[in-house]
Amino acid sequence: MMNRQVGHRWRRGFTLIELLVVIAIIAVLVGLLVPAVQKVREAANRMSCSNNLKQLGLAMHGYHDSVGYFPAAMYDTVAQGNPSGTSHSWRIFMLDFIEQGSIGKLYDKNQHWYTPGNLAAAAMPVKTFQCPSTPSRTAVTSATKSGNRPAMSFPGALAPTDYDTMNGVKPFTYAGLYGLPYTGKADNAKYDSLTRGCLFKNQVTTIGDILDGTSQTALTVELAGRPDVYLKGVRIVPYNPTDPNHNNEGIGWADCEGPFSVDLCDANGNIWPKDKPADPAVYSIPFNGISRNEAYSFHPGGMNCGFADGSVRFLNAAIPAKTFAAVITRAAGEIFNLD
Repeated sequence: MMNRQVGHRWRRGFTLIELLVVIAIIAVLVGLLVPAVQKVREAANRMSCSNNLKQLGLAMHGYHDSVGYFPAAMYDTVAQGNPSGTSHSWRIFMLDFIEQGSIGKLYDKNQHWYTPGNLAAAAMPVKTFQCPSTPSRTAVTSATKSGNRPAMSFPGALAPTDYDTMNGVKPFTYAGLYGLPYTGKADNAKYDSLTRGCLFKNQVTTIGDILDGTSQTALTVELAGRPDVYLKGVRIVPYNPTDPNHNNEGIGWADCEGPFSVDLCDANGNIWPKDKPADPAVYSIPFNGISRNEAYSFHPGGMNCGFADGSVRFLNAAIPAKTFAAVITRAAGEIFNLD
């Protein structure tokens, strides 16, 4: 019987250096891929956000076609469109026009938004009111007094919003930007019609009221992240009613206290002091500075803005504050070029 010698084949494995090289190559590829993926995701989010504002613009026009005017920026007294004199956000009147009529049926416009019967609707998230680039935010289950709303707790967390309309530009801000005389609060009435935005508190607006042109006047802007307060992308004040620095307005899409006016802030997020003519050399940031009642988005380099003609444009964060103020006012006759 013949002996058969069994041969063995030895396989050479990876050396430690080769393994480290492969790991390094993978790390480099991942490092290149992640920013690209994030960039694509943000582009998609920005487009989705733009579409939300487009839908809200169309809803506004649908409402205008139905009743003959845009709703007030907010209601808290008897006014056209609000015969009951109860407190409501403009968003309430959009529900039927953004295919959210089922939520609208839960809501009674003869009762304040914060009454128990309306809080079930106020707790329901509405995708059209939310920008997908916004980080997760603090749940709102209680609030301090603001306007007609008393201090209270909510049975369920309020559903948020990242979009609002603007009452206009603060008279002292406008005066500083345009070199107009301003001696104090007594001058506010003089600049009221000049500085008013597309929508205004307790007063309806018609297309004919927008003298600067619907394609040149902002209807809605981003104010993302509320009720948390952000400074240049960093959350500095989480919503907390026990914190005196917390944001107590625009705490949900049903909250009527959300609309605001342009103040301007400096590089540190400080808002221009009230009733003094603004210094645009220092307080030069019109949006994306701080989210405490200033226009704000999480899109790099700018913000989506819905215009009164139903269009949406991306505003570059580098535009002059004077130009942004002109975009907000509806009948001041400014000449500007966003391009």
